[in-house]
Amino acid sequence: MAGGRRGAAGRTPPPRTFSEDADRLSAGKSSGRYVGPQHVTMPNIPMDSNLIFEFMMFCYTMAALFLQYLHLYRTVWWLPHSHNSLAMASHSNFYLIDPYLVLFIATVLGRRLFWTLVTSFSNSLFPNFARKYADKTLKTFVVVCVVITLLLCTYQIFQNHPIVNFFYLCYPLSVYFILFWPDFMAFFSLIPYYEVPGIRLDDSRARPHRPLYHSCVGGAESIRDEVDAFKTDFNLRMKQILFNSLLNAYYAGFVPCCFAQNTLHYDVYWVTQHLGCVWVSCFNWYIVQCYPPRYCDLLHKTALHLGKWIRLEGKTAHLPYTQWTSSVIWPHGSLVKHSREIFRAEGVSNAAVPGNSTHSRFFMLFSNPSTLACLLLSLQSLLVVAQLFSLLRTSEWQNIVSVALLLFGNYYILFKLLRDYVIMWKVYRAEQLIQDTKN
Repeated sequence: MAGGRRGAAGRTPPPRTFSEDADRLSAGKSSGRYVGPQHVTMPNIPMDSNLIFEFMMFCYTMAALFLQYLHLYRTVWWLPHSHNSLAMASHSNFYLIDPYLVLFIATVLGRRLFWTLVTSFSNSLFPNFARKYADKTLKTFVVVCVVITLLLCTYQIFQNHPIVNFFYLCYPLSVYFILFWPDFMAFFSLIPYYEVPGIRLDDSRARPHRPLYHSCVGGAESIRDEVDAFKTDFNLRMKQILFNSLLNAYYAGFVPCCFAQNTLHYDVYWVTQHLGCVWVSCFNWYIVQCYPPRYCDLLHKTALHLGKWIRLEGKTAHLPYTQWTSSVIWPHGSLVKHSREIFRAEGVSNAAVPGNSTHSRFFMLFSNPSTLACLLLSLQSLLVVAQLFSLLRTSEWQNIVSVALLLFGNYYILFKLLRDYVIMWKVYRAEQLIQDTKN
């Protein structure tokens, strides 16, 4: 901000004050002299396609369901006088695993896999002019099949179980209607739109399902509109992550316990530990899929343009402030007065509203997304270490099998989080060095 460039005659102009900088930006905002943050291009990091992700998630949750049944219905099949020759109780024993309950859970856990398979089939088989009608027909077919299967399974289940179990079985579905109604398609689609570079954010409010993109060209109002659109999209994805991770853990770990016989004795500690591990694993897996590095980079670029304000305390009467104007992109260090308080601009540029907590949180979270990646990596690392510790301490065969199988999925999540964190840390460190050199 202090003038460091020499004029045509080789003289160095005197330093400008904060108020002079703000007046210059306000008078010549559209003159093209303002230079925004310097962005570094995020490399194209491979990520799983929707079909592969849904297939792996379905396999993981079904394996978790099987392992929970293993905790509940394990047998002492290796003893010489045991009445069971199988590792789990079969249908001829007193401990009965309801096949209709298993089918109900598999339908709920595999609904998006079925939806993705049908969508991929439609996109590859039908030409463009017929794809729109084929999509509607096939998606209607998927919804009808899923609903009919769930209703038939529910009817069969309550032929042999008390009515109170109905609330255990259908509780998450009622929560879905509270959270997502009237968006019925959110039950089948994790991410309603995808990021394709090159489209601006001008009419995102008029078309809420339009993909969101960052644009470096625009004034302060455009930057704030972009922040609002990204904030809404981020919150919708987080709502999906929380709901689906809890849904998977609920049906794969909790529902089998609810439908177990009253006379069944099992290890509550290991059943609860299994439930918690499945929830944390699914949560991190959804985070990796819904917030890939390229998406986080879009939010990061917007946060750099947004900036943040620091409220100054103490004696500020004699500071050279300027009245805040919503149409100005303020440079770093500017002093403004807004709502009878003095604020100082932080960041390369500043288009935020002073005192706006939403803008402050957005800048704090996404000014350096590698910090969030580090927190998720730490959480996943703690989960893996805890499972390894449990594996070393246990001697029962069903616990060893359960922890060992779940670890395979957690190793994969740990690898992806570690890769994303290392790449993001290097990219944003280089970006910071470039920005410091430029300033």
